[in-house]
Amino acid sequence: MSVSAERSSPALAVGSVAFLGLVGLLIGAVVGLIVISIASAFIPITSDSPLTSALSLVGQGIGLVGVAVVYLRFRDLPWSYLRISRPTLRDLGWAVAATVGLFAVLAGASFLIDQLGLTATEHSVSQQAESNPALLLPLIPLSVLVTGPAEELLYRGVIQTRLREVFGSASAVAVAAVVFSLVHIPAYGATSGLDPSLATTLGILFLLGASLGAAYEYTENLVVPAVAHGVYNAVVFGSSYANAVGLV
Repeated sequence: MSVSAERSSPALAVGSVAFLGLVGLLIGAVVGLIVISIASAFIPITSDSPLTSALSLVGQGIGLVGVAVVYLRFRDLPWSYLRISRPTLRDLGWAVAATVGLFAVLAGASFLIDQLGLTATEHSVSQQAESNPALLLPLIPLSVLVTGPAEELLYRGVIQTRLREVFGSASAVAVAAVVFSLVHIPAYGATSGLDPSLATTLGILFLLGASLGAAYEYTENLVVPAVAHGVYNAVVFGSSYANAVGLV
């Protein structure tokens, strides 16, 4: 199907980006397993070791980036399509502001959840780390180096930009945030199942994704949400580790 035909069909655009989001998740998981399998042929690795969680995260990043690259090649699009540029001091300032904004969104959502008597579920990694906090240590730097850049490349750079072609900026931010939240169901649903706490968590993820999307549209530089996303995750994992080992 031609690119012009894709642009004329909003339903097809939404369906295609939802498919991309799901494929990115699945391929990332498969690549993670492959990376772990290859590494285990050379060094002993247990399923609950920090190295396993690190390799899984790296594999996931490779999968997400791979899907993004294939998409660009399939549509014969240049890298400039993703709006990536060397960050200026202004961009770095907005990255800091976006990071602070993410924590403000989290604090506001947490306050509202408490007031309404709702509960949210934990990420599967956080639950595993309750018995082995060391699992979180490699995730702190990898959040900045892998997770933030890889997830933003696909979910904002590719998916949101594709939606922007069809719907404009505001709707693109919202729909991309929906896709971003829904692809996290396996990571959070593994600890709670499909119950109300999962819906609450997905709502928080939607707000966080929308915040990242807004930062991307405003600055028109993918580096800004990538840095904010990575630093946010790193701080969350670092705080979880500190709590788990009794540092705070």
